[in-house]
Amino acid sequence: MTERLLVTGASGLVGSRFVELKSPDCEVLPTDINTFDITDRASVEKFISENKPTAIIHFAGYTDVEGAEKERGQESGPAWEVNVLGTRNIAETAAKNGVYMIHISTDFVFKGSEEDKGPYPEDKPLPTDNNGIGWYGWTKKLAEDEVRKAHPNASVARISYPFRASFEGKKDFARSILALYEAGTLYPLFSDQYLTPAFIDDIAKALNILVNKKIPGTFHLVCTGVATPFEFGNYLLEKAKGVKDAVKPGSLKEFMSVPGRTPKPMYGGLLNEKTESVLGMKFLTWREAIDELVKQINSSKDQA
Repeated sequence: MTERLLVTGASGLVGSRFVELKSPDCEVLPTDINTFDITDRASVEKFISENKPTAIIHFAGYTDVEGAEKERGQESGPAWEVNVLGTRNIAETAAKNGVYMIHISTDFVFKGSEEDKGPYPEDKPLPTDNNGIGWYGWTKKLAEDEVRKAHPNASVARISYPFRASFEGKKDFARSILALYEAGTLYPLFSDQYLTPAFIDDIAKALNILVNKKIPGTFHLVCTGVATPFEFGNYLLEKAKGVKDAVKPGSLKEFMSVPGRTPKPMYGGLLNEKTESVLGMKFLTWREAIDELVKQINSSKDQA
């Protein structure tokens, strides 16, 4: 059966790469902020009713972490309206129409604190308060709550620090480091922050499996293995530029000691063992993902 797949945020960093790598038996209905207003309930219901998708991948979200913090505590503003209300509209309408849904979430739903360290398994309970969590992360946590409440057969797929070989829009975790190095403006990278990057090609592979099998639950679509930004940057620059020890170490703890800074997980990261088992796939390690990234970048240069 050909899947008719509604993709929100299809022009974004992750969504656009998924569209490129979708299964050949998938017909994609790509939407973005200009064509589909997820905050308008009537518009969402009309679009889904008229287009009759068999599945939805909900990439769309407000991802400006610093911008979201300016709204902290307010049940209004772009972060709340897009991440919470928009997701509720999608989830409730999908459930009402019997449409399978995958909601894209983030590791920022966890505190990543000294008292509550990651990396976190898929079934780790979510925090019950937003102390130590940025407003962006909290709105994404509430979005997960909305999905689970409205649509028991939906999936939540968490990703973290996604990166890919090329994209015309904003720079991602890896290409930001490369661009800063090339400009001679690379600042120290945190050596005391722990995270699990996500290679977007692997994310797309996992999502194709989920769309095909329609498995409900929570999944972690990230590279295997924990890294610090300092380790990630040094390995990336060694592989991409042939330079060793190009990154200076910085401290997130020192950075966060300045009053008013947006909370960020220090001991974060996601475990993917359960996801690998359920989906029957293996994620690349973060080093293997960098190797593949550099290979793709070099291949595109050769073809230019």
